[in-house]
Amino acid sequence: MSAYGKYQNAYKRASVNTMDQNKLIVMLYDGAIKNITFGVEQMRLGNVEKTHTHLVKSKNIVAELMASLNMDKGGEVAKNLRSLYSYMFGQLIESNMSKNPEPALLVRKLLMELREAWVAIGKKSAGVQPAAATPQPSMGPQPGMAPRAAAALGGSPRPQPSNPAQAGERRINLRG
Repeated sequence: MSAYGKYQNAYKRASVNTMDQNKLIVMLYDGAIKNITFGVEQMRLGNVEKTHTHLVKSKNIVAELMASLNMDKGGEVAKNLRSLYSYMFGQLIESNMSKNPEPALLVRKLLMELREAWVAIGKKSAGVQPAAATPQPSMGPQPGMAPRAAAALGGSPRPQPSNPAQAGERRINLRG
């Protein structure tokens, strides 16, 4: 890897590790939207391998968004987001398996709407003192969380808790 490439990777890692919760969530939405767009484009071109790659990336980002929800503090908002992310996850699998772009396009539309909401929240809270910040849904990176999200954004994963029971408290079993 060139010196420039190493610099870019270091910059991305530093950006992800120091980014505020709102910006990271918006970046995750951007990544999922971008990968769905590329996946659908490749689907229409008949490129099964690239379709699969991009839809799996978007599915993994949705899974990370779901895993980052704080169900204890997030209340009804977190429950609703969990249901919506679960639906999106299933629709991305359906689109990938059936090679039908419609479920993926629906997920992209939903993600775009959620992204707009998070951008608005970020703008609203940008002018507020940190101690009096506007309440936000309790989701986003937490200590020891978001290894797949950081990797998806080109950053390095945060360290995982040494106690597996603690790690399990923040994760949702997606396999049933």
